[in-house]
Amino acid sequence: MAAAPRPPVRLRVAISPEVWHEEVGRFSAVSTAGVAAKRERARLEHDGVAVRDLLACDADGSDGTQLAGLVKVYVPINHQPPSGRPFGFVFSPERDDDGPYLELIAYGERHPKHGTRSVYHRAHKRLHGRYPDQ
Repeated sequence: MAAAPRPPVRLRVAISPEVWHEEVGRFSAVSTAGVAAKRERARLEHDGVAVRDLLACDADGSDGTQLAGLVKVYVPINHQPPSGRPFGFVFSPERDDDGPYLELIAYGERHPKHGTRSVYHRAHKRLHGRYPDQ
């Protein structure tokens, strides 16, 4: 008899109200980006995120971003190809008395049109206090 598949390992997620407001509050409540983020928030806060869905951010991105040690997940969080998931959350791995968790750093478009900052630029600014081109 084959063993039942194991449930995926999950990490809890912490979302500060300030970061949520800055990252998601800038989108209209009915925009695709706003709806996608809000839909995922409840699931993230309740279930966390599956480790298998996390991807490492580039330590030194070709766009000048420096995101060593951070991880990302494409939104919507599902198993569509990345091209069908235009948004992303960027998280910082942290640890407290209850163990490891992910702290939300940034949310936004992964590859926006010219003139709009990507989620990776936003994460860089949160970490370093400026955008990579400043």
